[in-house]
Amino acid sequence: MARLQRYNRIQIPVEVRWRYKLEPGELLKVSVHPVESFFVSGEEFIARLMRGGRMTLPWEVALALKLDKPGYMLRVRLIPSLKL
Repeated sequence: MARLQRYNRIQIPVEVRWRYKLEPGELLKVSVHPVESFFVSGEEFIARLMRGGRMTLPWEVALALKLDKPGYMLRVRLIPSLKL
């Protein structure tokens, strides 16, 4: 679970980053589902983990999920991608 922040950013907790050894710059396959809505299906995209443990939600995904302002609760699933 994560809360949508300003500029469509998602924060990954430090405990999760340490446990799964996530490094900044790593590519992750991200699956996002809104918690409040049962009728909106989720979206998947590829994101790069930034230095502070955040990743940016693409604006196309935000439009498809009707996320128009910060504060929405999201169910986020991270899948390690192949290293390029």
